[in-house]
Amino acid sequence: MMLQWSTVVISLIFFFLQSQEKHEQLVKQSKEEEEIQRQLEKQRQIEQKAQQKYKDWLQKKNQEKIEKEKKEKVMCFFSVCFSFYKDILMLMTKQPDSERDSFLFTGGPYDKSYPSPSFYNPIPWKPIHVPPPETSLNKTSGKKPQKQRKSQQSPSTAFRLRNTVRTAQLLQRR
Repeated sequence: MMLQWSTVVISLIFFFLQSQEKHEQLVKQSKEEEEIQRQLEKQRQIEQKAQQKYKDWLQKKNQEKIEKEKKEKVMCFFSVCFSFYKDILMLMTKQPDSERDSFLFTGGPYDKSYPSPSFYNPIPWKPIHVPPPETSLNKTSGKKPQKQRKSQQSPSTAFRLRNTVRTAQLLQRR
């Protein structure tokens, strides 16, 4: 009988050890799976960050390209304007003085082409005295007659009552 008990105990111990080994293997596998999941999640996050950075970079490059095109347009415009200015300046230097000055006041501001002023204020920082206008005696200072005000209507009669069942009921209640 002792032998049977010892075999049973040994078999139980053996079974326990096997189940513990299986449990350890399962725990080890689950830890490995969790580690793989973490690595995959990290990879996804890294890819998302890389895509976001690429989008930002691409947007920045497009903005720089647009700004560069605008600057080129402005520089082109300025170069064209400057070339026109040079051409006009060259034409002006080639013309004789009489043609250049014909549109200006050559003899000062009171030349024949500019009329002389009708009044000259000798002391410009003092105002010129202007007499007040006379009041006419023909105007009467009487009060205007006031218009008679209509008495205010009550809110119930202010609106036009329509011939409806509801208005009839309201009128009966009064």
